[in-house]
Amino acid sequence: MPAQPEAIPTPHPRLYPVIHWCVGRVVAYGGGVQVSGLDHLPRGGPEGGVIVAGTHALALDPFTIGYAIPPALHRLQFMAKRDAFEWKVVGPHAIGPVLRATGAFPVDRSGRDPRALRQALRVLGRGGMVGIFPQGTRRGQGLYGGAALLALKAGVPIVPVRVWHERPAWLPRGLPGGRWHVRFGPPLHPHGDTLRGLTLRWENAVSVL
Repeated sequence: MPAQPEAIPTPHPRLYPVIHWCVGRVVAYGGGVQVSGLDHLPRGGPEGGVIVAGTHALALDPFTIGYAIPPALHRLQFMAKRDAFEWKVVGPHAIGPVLRATGAFPVDRSGRDPRALRQALRVLGRGGMVGIFPQGTRRGQGLYGGAALLALKAGVPIVPVRVWHERPAWLPRGLPGGRWHVRFGPPLHPHGDTLRGLTLRWENAVSVL
């Protein structure tokens, strides 16, 4: 019996807007979210494949970036660390389904993960939007080439995004409250780039946002 093809991660058509609204109640609490540069993002559809590559310093960064993009424009699907789908504090049955409802899919950050790469390329091939953090982890000091590799293989642009948080002095770091800023930059189209060259282009682009 032939093996069944892998399912393409897909945002749930009804649950994604609900999760988007719920996330907004958390990240916009207190000071709101200021968004600029949405005009740099393509509209979702067969020709709308794009990688959103952002800075990552706080646990709420991916949620804030996702909330900044209206579901009617596009639906962001993050490559999320495998542990996030198996979070032991709350339990995999509570966290995994929510992540999958947004179209997120796991990636093993300990080494090369060909399955995650295939999943990302399939999402991009059908015009989806993949979110990735080239720093790998919060406050990561190095740069990984995953975003550039995907862009070169899929022939899609990378939209750089910077996210930062202005919080009152009394508010513990990373908790809801204060004001969030999300700024998208012009897309970086891969034209004859090397893996390192495109990664450095992203680094330079995001540094001036």
